[in-house]
Amino acid sequence: MTLFSRRLFAILALCLLPALAHPAPAVPAPFEGLVPAAFDDGLELVELKVRDVDAPPWRTIEWRPGDAGAAPRREQVSVRDGLRAMYAYPDSQYFANVKVETSMPGHYEKDRALVIEAIEQGYKAVRARLDAYLAAHPEAAAKVAAHTAPGREPMAFERLQVNGIEVVSYTDNVLGLTGGTVSQIQFFVPGRATIVTAYLLNQKQAKFKDIEDFLRLRSAFIQGYTAQLAR
Repeated sequence: MTLFSRRLFAILALCLLPALAHPAPAVPAPFEGLVPAAFDDGLELVELKVRDVDAPPWRTIEWRPGDAGAAPRREQVSVRDGLRAMYAYPDSQYFANVKVETSMPGHYEKDRALVIEAIEQGYKAVRARLDAYLAAHPEAAAKVAAHTAPGREPMAFERLQVNGIEVVSYTDNVLGLTGGTVSQIQFFVPGRATIVTAYLLNQKQAKFKDIEDFLRLRSAFIQGYTAQLAR
């Protein structure tokens, strides 16, 4: 069995974290208005970690711009301030791993363009490998089809505006299709020169029971987070 097929069908070996129930951490001043403390459906901020002050004023992103055999492309995205925020529903494991980063002065538009290019090309590369695998393995294709959210493709890429905020994302419409991240979502906030990256996670101790449940929670997360950013 190939690595890709194992990732496709094996149950992800997630850490069995205890149920998370903590008061919302205080959000540092540079990030006020960028990190919701709670959502209407019960999702809560449970952990915060501010980026090390000694970290370089950038991070590196990498993707393969063309076919899978091409050399990876590496680019630097500027980071002035950054933090990581973890969200969970009561009595469940982490649902969202969120990275909030403000760009260095004058670098936001370049950073935004690079991040969008990377997520779009990354999606295309994974989707191409998935399509090739399913075309060569009819039994696997049938299993994926049986577990895909009705009316959807196994993977989807989106660019849209929600509450006036630019949102770019990709989503697996089958739980466990390509790994522990079911959806990666980018929010762009030009007025604050900020890029928010959210990874919505598969879990063993989960709030959702199937892909339809997950997609409803994902929609609520996007609506709630963009409403906060729009303020």
